[in-house]
Amino acid sequence: MPDDWGMNRASLTLGLLVAGLMVPWAEAQDEPPAYRAANLAAVQRLDVEAREAFAGDTNVLVLSGIVADREARRIVVQTEACGLGSHDVAEFFVIAPHSGNDYESLTRALATAGDMDRALRFIGMAPGRCVDYSRYRFWPKGERVESWFRRPGQTSAPWRAESLLMDEKLGKTLSPMGFVYVEAPQAGSLSGEPPDVHPVDADTRGSIMANYNEAFTLFDVPRAAPQAAVYRQQTVNPDRVLEAGERLEWILQPERRAEDPRVQNLELVVDSAGGATQSLATLQFVLHNQTSCTYAAGLGMNDLLRQLTALCQDGRDPFITLRVDDHAQLGALKAFCLLLASIETDHGIRIEPPLAGHLYFKAFIPDDALRDRETRIMQPAELTFVERADGRPAVSLVEIFEHWRDDDVHPELTFERHALATPEALRTQLTAREDGLPILLVFAPATLEHGELIRWLSPVLASHPTVHVFTPLTRPE
Repeated sequence: MPDDWGMNRASLTLGLLVAGLMVPWAEAQDEPPAYRAANLAAVQRLDVEAREAFAGDTNVLVLSGIVADREARRIVVQTEACGLGSHDVAEFFVIAPHSGNDYESLTRALATAGDMDRALRFIGMAPGRCVDYSRYRFWPKGERVESWFRRPGQTSAPWRAESLLMDEKLGKTLSPMGFVYVEAPQAGSLSGEPPDVHPVDADTRGSIMANYNEAFTLFDVPRAAPQAAVYRQQTVNPDRVLEAGERLEWILQPERRAEDPRVQNLELVVDSAGGATQSLATLQFVLHNQTSCTYAAGLGMNDLLRQLTALCQDGRDPFITLRVDDHAQLGALKAFCLLLASIETDHGIRIEPPLAGHLYFKAFIPDDALRDRETRIMQPAELTFVERADGRPAVSLVEIFEHWRDDDVHPELTFERHALATPEALRTQLTAREDGLPILLVFAPATLEHGELIRWLSPVLASHPTVHVFTPLTRPE
């Protein structure tokens, strides 16, 4: 991340906003409301006062609309209310100055995301990682901030940010879980140099604090909240309606001390102890906590669950990278992945993207509806393993073709079956068709070893990254 989002750029930002010359602002909102000029003038005055008050204090950083106190580990940002009404849908707590999403945001920052990011780093925080569903990153990862709003001069306690919204399904305000400080991905640069603008300031949505899992934001909610799943569910608390244009101070503090992080990076090895393991009860595990530098081998299932539960109860977020032993059999692996899915919750574990050459853990617990060729909406190729007497599987690939005729509700299906001798033959067959789906359905006996499955899949994971593994073998013929 470039380190030049400093006083020179910050001092120009306010003037550009007042003059209406900031291009993203002009595109999103041609005629800013009348109250904005007054708010920006107030921010300019506060900036001058803060620079005079903290002149020479190396523990305080003053940027346009921001005062960051390194000793107190707190930043205060000037914002203005966007004027949402009681029970209006709110997808953002805070948007950037240039954003046109004020119709669905509680507030607009009177400071840029780039300056906020610099202030957070100044007080000792480091950003985490945004969601990216294409890379199996389904959870925002990073340390959390606690967040409050207050009116200037307010003598009562500030309002926790979550209390400004309510969950319509539950009929109560959102739980005070904090927000994850993340780093949005950088856009590519033709020159190869780091971009001059923070990704959030360059993105049209300008999400600084989202109320759903957003790929370009500065703060995300610490739970699994896909936009489509929570849309219209979170609305403005009727007891906390903010008048359009009223200026608010937005207060942010790290939830935990830097030396006591919430995020715990774990590597979990599913260990077959050198032999084929058919039963979930006989699996053993190795747990390496890379954050605390602790290591435990030879764990049984109960021991493993106790350690993970203890971390969660201690307020940690365990992010787990899985490594599966070659001899673990698919039946036991499926049972284990079902258990992992049951404890991957907002207050539980989070599974990391798969290692190179491995499958995402949910590949082993697919939707059984995909077995039915007649009712599923797509027809990926099917890879089948059948046990033979010599212990080596017979492997074949079925390609399925749809033929639509006028007025047909369902297409006619035809099939081509190919016996495969090697994994390279599988790759050749799959890449021969340019119109093939990048999805592969695998049907295998529960006794097939993980290493044998991966040996066959490795050459095709780049072209067919989405794999669904079904056990037992049964499927429509």
